[in-house]
Amino acid sequence: MIIEYTLDEMVQSLKKHFENKQYTVEKYSDEFLPARVPLYCRKIVDDNKTIEAVIDITTAYVITKDLFFPQKKIGKLKYEASSVRFFQNYFINANIYLAYPDYAIQNDKFDDFVNNCKIRNIGLLKVSDKKIETIIKPRPLFDTICDNLNISDIDSKMKLEYHLRDFLTYFVYYPEPIFKKRAITGRTKENISFVLIDKLCDLKNISYKVPLKEIAKNFRDESRDDYVIAEKTITNLWEKCLGLEYPNIQRKVENILQRDDEYREHFVHQFQVFLIGAIIIDKIGSKFADKYEEQTGCKIENVWLAASTFHDFSYGLQNFDTWLMEFFQDSLRIKNNQTKENLHLLNLDAAMIRESLYEKITQIVDQLSENLGNYDKLTIIRFFYEKAVRDRNHGVLSAISFLKLSDEIESQKRKINDKGLLEAAVAISCHDEDIWEALCGCHGYRRSDLSLPPNRKECAIECNRELWPAKKGKIFEEKLSKKIHSDNIKCEEWERNLMKEELLKNIKFEDYPIIFLLIFCDSVQDDGRNTGADTNNPDDRSTLYDIDFESIRSKTVTTVKLRASNPYPKEKEIERVKLCLLDNRFRISINDKIIKFNRE
Repeated sequence: MIIEYTLDEMVQSLKKHFENKQYTVEKYSDEFLPARVPLYCRKIVDDNKTIEAVIDITTAYVITKDLFFPQKKIGKLKYEASSVRFFQNYFINANIYLAYPDYAIQNDKFDDFVNNCKIRNIGLLKVSDKKIETIIKPRPLFDTICDNLNISDIDSKMKLEYHLRDFLTYFVYYPEPIFKKRAITGRTKENISFVLIDKLCDLKNISYKVPLKEIAKNFRDESRDDYVIAEKTITNLWEKCLGLEYPNIQRKVENILQRDDEYREHFVHQFQVFLIGAIIIDKIGSKFADKYEEQTGCKIENVWLAASTFHDFSYGLQNFDTWLMEFFQDSLRIKNNQTKENLHLLNLDAAMIRESLYEKITQIVDQLSENLGNYDKLTIIRFFYEKAVRDRNHGVLSAISFLKLSDEIESQKRKINDKGLLEAAVAISCHDEDIWEALCGCHGYRRSDLSLPPNRKECAIECNRELWPAKKGKIFEEKLSKKIHSDNIKCEEWERNLMKEELLKNIKFEDYPIIFLLIFCDSVQDDGRNTGADTNNPDDRSTLYDIDFESIRSKTVTTVKLRASNPYPKEKEIERVKLCLLDNRFRISINDKIIKFNRE
């Protein structure tokens, strides 16, 4: 039986090999876009000359010339459209290698492939679990060109190199539609992170690992945009794993919402949140997954699929009134304030009560209340009701929509049971900061948002976390009554009382795995979430650098690594998330600064 190496295993092995040879090694660095280079290695030798090496990688066990050097025709011209040939032109002075696994079948077709590499001066590295063997030594394309042109003097070589770098480096000979490969074009506006794509190659345990690996395998050859990839994948997985039909209305709404320069993309974002969580679930171990399935009757990855890919479904509805109100005011040129007040566009209270709003909220609260002690359930129901009707909170509305959508499918046709549906719905309803902050105990963050009107800012001043000491008594009540007097306070007394209970102060992965993962993954996912407003200040966004797993005291510790030119905004966001999440098995690093969720 052949034990295939994963792409990451090959990358790590080769990285260590070249580092041992005193090279500085970069893997999949954005510095070389549009070239997506698995490994770029360089070192300085005695005469101050830089030696470069570029390593392309395959994990295939069938290797032939036709597969790795396919002929592409443009008019009457034929070109080899291989990645290594592209790298030769892109890195004109570098040694170009192709690394292949030791289990590759060596037959006549493989020998033909090897001979073609010799002719093209492409190096070959055979990788095993014990050593890396050089089968063919490479030669830079620039040296070959100089030999063919009989150029030996340094001055002529320098002139030729300048010419090649200016005119040939970016020459791409891939014909339509191959030239649209991500390996060549780099990223699109709403992009899926290459880090996530490469991590999918290493999936081993989750039930839908095969289709996700297929996405990773073909991603760099894709010419479809990332919206289509995300939509098709989610639709297929919902049908296969949940027995539900995924509604495609959200992608259509995205086109409207993105007219707002302040709007951040949410559809591909959902898909990337799903991928991050899937990668983490794959690593947590079968023991925890089996325990979860025993308790709920559902695979944890299927409940995660439902929650993560639907959590922002109703985001457009949260802003619908405002957007449509502005549309009517501008279109009809309405200036009179009294007339504006008569534009009641969407009455959720009346519309959704008829559509089982209260019933669905009660189901969500019943599921959530299993771990909330004896606190008055009617108050929690009222809280979620007000968040849906008064605040149009997209998390609560999405959870209600999800439960109603599942009701449309006969239970015997669904592949996820009622318990799993409710687990997903609870996570969806609690993932938004305005919800989890209130349930874990208001700290005034959302209400002190600089974008909020003055009455909301004053709310944070009048009612903040320092007024809720651990010891509550007569002095505290007197102080509270003196401070909380303003008519500008947004929340009502019953809401403040609920917040003081800190019902979800410590959300642990062990107790609330889906809620924990959704808040955690949602907070770290920024890639591709561009807005018209932040194009002038892109440094405020973070990008995913790596997801690292290590075993510490028999527990798998997950570290999501982010990079940011300006780390402050993301650091402040994660510090807020720490107020509700508590689990020492999860960490986030921003520019190598570790943030732990154990409140040390």
